[in-house]
Parts: sequence; C-alpha cells; structure tokens
Amino acid sequence: MRLSVFIADTLSTQLVIDLQKIYGDYLPASSLTTDAIAEQLNDSQSRLYLTMFNERHIGAVKVQITEASATLSQLQIRDLTRRRGVGKNLLKQVEKQLKAEGVTQIKYALTEVDQSALLATQAFLVNSDYRINDDMAIKAL
Repeated sequence: MRLSVFIADTLSTQLVIDLQKIYGDYLPASSLTTDAIAEQLNDSQSRLYLTMFNERHIGAVKVQITEASATLSQLQIRDLTRRRGVGKNLLKQVEKQLKAEGVTQIKYALTEVDQSALLATQAFLVNSDYRINDDMAIKAL
C-alpha cells in the first residue's frame, strides 16, 4: 500500500490516537486532547497535513499560508516509521500542493529545544534542499 498525503479536516477517534503517538514526545499532552485537536482542525489560519499508511496516520506537519509564503512547523513522523523516507515524502507532497496554490517560498522555524533533535531537523531540511539561516530553514519553490 502507498503512502497518502492529505489535509486533515475530519476528527476521528483514530486520528486522535495516531496524533498522540506522532506528537507524544514533541507536544504537551494538553495539545493532544480531542478538543485541542478539533480546535486545530477548525483553525482557518492553518492546515494539518497528514501522511497515512495501512489506515494509520504516521506523520504530520502544520502549515500556515500568508500570501505567497508558507510556514511549516511541527513536522513529526511516528518513531516506529522514521528513517524510511516517510518525512521526505510528506514534505515533497506538501511542497507540490503548495506550489500548485501559488506559494513561492516555504519557511520552517527551527525551534526544537533538544539539541540533538535540532541537529537532526537541520540535517533533514538541508537534505531536502532548504537553506539554514539562523533559526529558520528556507526553500524557494
């Protein structure tokens, strides 16, 4: 079965369970309640892109669009499926969709608190053709 990438727009029990697994070590528990996730899905200022495999959500990234620029944050892949190209595929598909909508630049704020996580995120983004500029990774589409 192929990986699929889509914008989350419907709250389900499975989505809540999967997001808790994806973001469990990244976001506070208060951000992963059913109400908090529902609020995020209803936020008109941002989108939550998900990647799915075998009917399970295994990766997510939050996207905010302002005119011709998009800011990505909270890119996470479930720990059991890391280092298998899932994040690269998710990022590539999101970039493709954003470019089709007229976005010309993508930014990713490097805000990881843990130094090893920060270095891993920077390496991943550089490998995905982003330029690191202080605490921001930037890519022109």
